[in-house]
Amino acid sequence: MSALGAAPPADDRRSPDGEQQACPRRGADHALLQRGLLKVRHAAAVAKDAAATGCTEAGDDPWSTGSEVACCPGSHMEKGQWSGVTMPFHWLCHAPPAATSAPGIPLEGAVEVRLLQWNVHWENMDSAGLAGIIEANHPDIIGLCELTLPLESMAQALTTASGLPFKTQPRGSTWVGYGTDIFYNSEKWEALEGGAEQTACADSKGGPRASNWVVLQNRASGSKLITGGTHTSYCEDGCDGLHACELGHTYSKFMEMKVKFDGAPVVWMGDLNRKMHSHVVQELLRGQVGRGSFFPVADLARTQTNTYYEGGSAIDHIFGEGAFRFERGGRTGQGVRGQHLMGADHFPIYTDVQLVEAAPHTR
Repeated sequence: MSALGAAPPADDRRSPDGEQQACPRRGADHALLQRGLLKVRHAAAVAKDAAATGCTEAGDDPWSTGSEVACCPGSHMEKGQWSGVTMPFHWLCHAPPAATSAPGIPLEGAVEVRLLQWNVHWENMDSAGLAGIIEANHPDIIGLCELTLPLESMAQALTTASGLPFKTQPRGSTWVGYGTDIFYNSEKWEALEGGAEQTACADSKGGPRASNWVVLQNRASGSKLITGGTHTSYCEDGCDGLHACELGHTYSKFMEMKVKFDGAPVVWMGDLNRKMHSHVVQELLRGQVGRGSFFPVADLARTQTNTYYEGGSAIDHIFGEGAFRFERGGRTGQGVRGQHLMGADHFPIYTDVQLVEAAPHTR
């Protein structure tokens, strides 16, 4: 295990389904060749589909055939930073994020919150590029997995991109493991307490894992929430016991904050390397982490498509207690399947919620 403060390679490459075959390590040249072949094959498949249907599906390039093939109904051609640093701007059939539930009528005293979660890849040092992708979604609270660049640099990049005073959660400057680092708009929120701590799970894979937590208070209403998260290990054949250990450590920190801050409700996020229908996630929804009983949560992103760039089901999630009233969520609409997004091998997700009431009593 690497010494604290230095991020080791995150050996969490995964197959399109997010939970099955591990992707073996290869040399840099071979990896570049494989990436090039993947792009060629993807472009050929897109062109074939476009020719067959007479239109280009959302998320694909309308110029992949060499001439324009109109976007299918429900999407439109848009130029943007979809494919990362090697091709910062190109055309894409883009479908804006669709609400999976009709927005609720704002309740008296409710606090509107937009959260965004993104695994940005441990080698990614492009804080300005990442901030540009994030800012396009105007989130209040941001959770980033595999962020290994200096936190203050990321906060400054977010501030520059948005014009808003973003700050990083309270924690030490030393890197302790892969968790979910939190950034927040300090014009709207005040951080009361927070931290990051390495989990005590000896079998964690691909580097140490961490738990992040922070208590935020809305400056206008005084309402409090607890947020944070973790990035659980990738296991080729699944590892419920290990994930229970990693998640259990994170939940113990949430519980400490709930006790200290009068049962403030929890909304948390991260790359779990698990699909929504997996046993571990289904237990989380019921409030169970291994043998421990905590608080039930709901899926607040309700992402219907892949979050890992090669495809599969969503493995990045945002969960919250009943105090958070869901309005809309899912993928932000940024990113093209088969291509990295601004150097990240995942695509960002978001949720719009209303913080409407105190959390129910924990068990």
